[in-house]
Amino acid sequence: MEKASASSERRIITVLAADMVGSTRHIAACDPDEAQAFLDVWFEHVSEAVERAGGLLVHYEGDGGIAVFGWPGALEDHADRACQAAWTIAHPVVAAPGPNGDPVFFRVGLHSGLVGLREIHRHDRPRFDVSGAVVHVAAKLQQRAGSGQVLISGEALNLCRHPVEVVRETREEALGELGVDAYRLAARPERRDPGSVPFRYRWPMVGRDGELAALRELFSAGGARASAALIGEAGIGKTRLAAAAVNEELAAGSRILTFQGDGQRSTTPFAAARELIERLGAEPGDPTRGGLDEEEAAVLEAVVAPARREDARPPARWTPLQVARIFAKAFAARMGGDPILLLIEDLHLVDAESRQFLKLLATETPPPALRLLVTGRPEAWNDAGEIASLVLRLEPLGRMEMKALGRCLWPTPTVSESLLEQVLDRAEGVPFVLEELVRSVDAEGADAFRRLPQGVESAIHARLQRVSPRARGLAEALSLLGEEIEIDLAREVLGADRDALLDDLAELERFAFLHPATGQTTRFRHQIIAESCANTISRSRRRDLHQAALDTILARVGPALAGRYEGLSLHAEGAGDDRAALDYLWEAGLEARRSVAGGSLNLIFDRAVRVTTRIGADAENRFVDFVLMVCASMLQLGEFRKMNTHLPRAVQVAHARGRPDQVCVALSQLGMLCWFEGRYQEGLDATTRGLEMARAMEAPALIFAHEVMATNILHDMGRVDEAIARLKRLDEMLVGDLATARLGAPALPRATTHAFLSWFMNAVGRYAEGVDHAERALAIAVTAQDAYSEVLARSSLGRNLVNLGRDAEAAECLHRALDLAELNGYDAIKANLTGALATALTRAGRPDLAIQRVQACLAKNLHQRTGQLEVYYLHVGYAEALVRTGEVERGLVALEQALAIARAVDSPCLVVDGLGLRARLLAELRPGSDLVEVDLEEQREICARAGLVAWKPGPARARAVRPSASGASGASPA
Repeated sequence: MEKASASSERRIITVLAADMVGSTRHIAACDPDEAQAFLDVWFEHVSEAVERAGGLLVHYEGDGGIAVFGWPGALEDHADRACQAAWTIAHPVVAAPGPNGDPVFFRVGLHSGLVGLREIHRHDRPRFDVSGAVVHVAAKLQQRAGSGQVLISGEALNLCRHPVEVVRETREEALGELGVDAYRLAARPERRDPGSVPFRYRWPMVGRDGELAALRELFSAGGARASAALIGEAGIGKTRLAAAAVNEELAAGSRILTFQGDGQRSTTPFAAARELIERLGAEPGDPTRGGLDEEEAAVLEAVVAPARREDARPPARWTPLQVARIFAKAFAARMGGDPILLLIEDLHLVDAESRQFLKLLATETPPPALRLLVTGRPEAWNDAGEIASLVLRLEPLGRMEMKALGRCLWPTPTVSESLLEQVLDRAEGVPFVLEELVRSVDAEGADAFRRLPQGVESAIHARLQRVSPRARGLAEALSLLGEEIEIDLAREVLGADRDALLDDLAELERFAFLHPATGQTTRFRHQIIAESCANTISRSRRRDLHQAALDTILARVGPALAGRYEGLSLHAEGAGDDRAALDYLWEAGLEARRSVAGGSLNLIFDRAVRVTTRIGADAENRFVDFVLMVCASMLQLGEFRKMNTHLPRAVQVAHARGRPDQVCVALSQLGMLCWFEGRYQEGLDATTRGLEMARAMEAPALIFAHEVMATNILHDMGRVDEAIARLKRLDEMLVGDLATARLGAPALPRATTHAFLSWFMNAVGRYAEGVDHAERALAIAVTAQDAYSEVLARSSLGRNLVNLGRDAEAAECLHRALDLAELNGYDAIKANLTGALATALTRAGRPDLAIQRVQACLAKNLHQRTGQLEVYYLHVGYAEALVRTGEVERGLVALEQALAIARAVDSPCLVVDGLGLRARLLAELRPGSDLVEVDLEEQREICARAGLVAWKPGPARARAVRPSASGASGASPA
């Protein structure tokens, strides 16, 4: 009968699968006893190789088995250890033949990843169970390996901390389906040479100048207690800073002696001290070389080389402190007068007796030529303080330093600024995390940084195993409770004693999982730590914790749930109650929309879509509600691809379920989406159909939404007069309560109509009238303090001011619009505003600044998350600025790109604008060019057909070929 342990765990480890090649052939003719003896010999070989490297053999049957590295003991270098064991298994020192005289070969496979681990008791005997795809992939690699070969997956290779010599294998179909790359281990893995510290890093150190200067000052002064400690969390840059210090000491002629803490030897007395003494040379028992008397030399020999004599052990009267003092005395004597930098890495993994040795070496009678530098995790802070005269706590790097490091690490010559910014947000000032994220982007594509890098997660899992089981359970629970966690909430969820909980919190703070508690709350030092801890929780425990959190929160706050809906939805989803989760998400979405929090609404919507998909048909109505609630905000954020996926489906579902009001709203949103993407006829069809429905329902909000979209589409199709007439009629409808009602639009209704009327006036040369409409829209927006309305108004006003030759005013107006768009996250309009600002700046004599603004926009990929009209104006503004700075060919290429967009969407207004600009530039650059007249002729033909007026600079910078209906003057035709 089997009983699984209650403490099932999830960890990132390395799995080793080994198999004897042709075992049946070896024992086919053997007596059973002879066969068993043969297999036992090789079992010992495999078992010894695994255990010596720090692994655990969890399954073995005669000729092969499975071993794990990184559990149950905490090993951050589990992949390196697995490689060492695998090579030893495949390459035995004594290659004894089989019973029939044939040589014995093993094949081995290695793979790393997240697995489930538990202890199972069968007939009161324990055995370990490892589950997950990682085991099966390791077995697949083993099956593919040749005789005497070791195959290692790309995932395991990436986790190796020491150099590993490998040869890439061709990907077989079976492994290709799993997305696994295989490499053949080509040489025995060796731990990094202790003297290689200065040569581990390809890039120069970024940041830490102050810390390096402090080390330089301490070591250059010399004298007593020239000792320093670098303390910080994993990946913060301790070793990188130490390497810089080592480089300087090497340049000064110092000898470098290093020791790296090892979790497997952290309880082996004097492990570090013994190794350091041996590296200095001289026989341990030689008092003339060691500076010891006979008795001290005997004690030292008993500790350093106990295997040399069976009776070699320190007399009982010698205490550990006295033995440590002997080590310190011997070390000081043996180093002589030559300057030495002693570097101790990972003090938290150094045995207690060696830490005492280091303390005595640094404090009692430190040799004048000794420089001591130790590194360690936060849990080693107290020990470091007893050893070093200078203790530096390394904090996360600042944004500018991280950006500089990111540029160094970036895999391509051209850095994607927007992607780099997102990677920096995720890395939170930790260089190792940044390096792993950049490597993920290089290997897996732009979205890979959103996933947790396995190297980072593996290191955090190993750290988690070093804390007490109770603190580990608390870290896991806190990871599910949010970012800012109420301590009393955690206590109630876990049913824990308060004093015990505070002890566990202190332990997690000491190990740098959490920030020090502030008041009654705590939080993880980094979001990535919380994610890693959450990934260690089994599904059943996760469900129980979420349910307990949900019950506790509801009991504590009662009906006052405002501000808690998103957290409640996470707990309901984690507890398996998708229907409750969807209800909470709806309330969270409403809160986000009321707060104009587009980014939060985007994330809420993504989760809602996943939940509705799991629920199925019963959640389709709510799916439609969500799509319609978020659509306008998503388009402002440039989420066109997302809306192209969900909006048509929302129309279909609403129609199938007999919800004409929702169909009407969805058609309005679909019209907006089509307009942004230049699908004008499709958009006009949708808004025409929706307008008929809205009028039949006598719904002013829907009538307004469809009319606004229809007029914009008509304008871009070249039917400008019709668009102006319809928009004016719509404006006349906005009286009484409708004048201030929101009507479901992203901007105020009357501000919207006047802003678009101003925009439309550009196409027919009525610029002064356009300024008037824009100023009326701006006044409405400013009075109501409505940011999006102000952005629309300033966009139209800036365009008209440019056409009137008031370029400096236009630049100031558009600059303010861009600031508002940036502040409020209106990404979709930024490319349009940037292009218009570039035009204004160029004509105001600042084309260099115009180029900078456009290039910044392009670097953020904003042109990939907006409509075609917006991208057109960005290229047009860029083109004119480039030409004015002498980059003529690049400017003409950008202009050709703009015209290609205008022709692709078949927008007469844009084509006329682009042709006019190219004709003007070519007339200046290449007088007499035939293309000038070709462009002007096409422009005149389009203007005549569509009733448009083309702009060109005249003596007054703005003159019209025809008067407006109101008598306002416009610009002369090109």
